[in-house]
Amino acid sequence: MIIHANVFSYLIALAAALILGLVLRLPLLPNKPIRHSWTISAVFPTAVLAVGFYAMVYELGYQGYIVALITGIITALFSKFILEKLVPVPQKDGEEESSHE
Repeated sequence: MIIHANVFSYLIALAAALILGLVLRLPLLPNKPIRHSWTISAVFPTAVLAVGFYAMVYELGYQGYIVALITGIITALFSKFILEKLVPVPQKDGEEESSHE
């Protein structure tokens, strides 16, 4: 089978992360220009992390629609409240030089 049999679970994790991310008032897309933005949004990195975390949980042997839903919820909460504490916002070039003076 070309398409993975568990595609609906991935979609559930993705949808749960997107919906809860929007409920938690995460922006849908990062600030413009998107390439240089460090804004946490519902699409990136929340949705991407939800699919990745569900893939890890699936490989550990936990699978199913409820597990996918819980993974999506936990990922949205993780992105909203914990992600910036683990991965801080990078400093711009001008800010780094002025802090050394």
